[in-house]
Amino acid sequence: MLSLLMLAQAATAAPPPPAQKAPPTTVTEGANYPVEAVREGMEGTVRADLTVTAAGTVSACKIVQSTGHRLLDEFTCKNLMRAKFTAAKDDNGNPVESHYLTPPIVFKLTH
Repeated sequence: MLSLLMLAQAATAAPPPPAQKAPPTTVTEGANYPVEAVREGMEGTVRADLTVTAAGTVSACKIVQSTGHRLLDEFTCKNLMRAKFTAAKDDNGNPVESHYLTPPIVFKLTH
């Protein structure tokens, strides 16, 4: 969870343009990994499309690349819904709703 929150905190700037690529974020077992997912040996890579309101809060999280495990995907959205952004602005400088595509988030167990 801490790594996802760090990713969310890193998202305090206006969402980058779609062409910009960010490095993957890796979540390893421990406090950042759902206990049941560790027990079941779940790993995978997830990406989410976040809808960012004009106020800079996340109003929706849609998984666009699944880990293949509903638990990890839901854990990702639950944590990313707490992210805060500086809202994108239109041509007149007014805050507008936008989208932010997360970099790959890799859930990896340390066997």
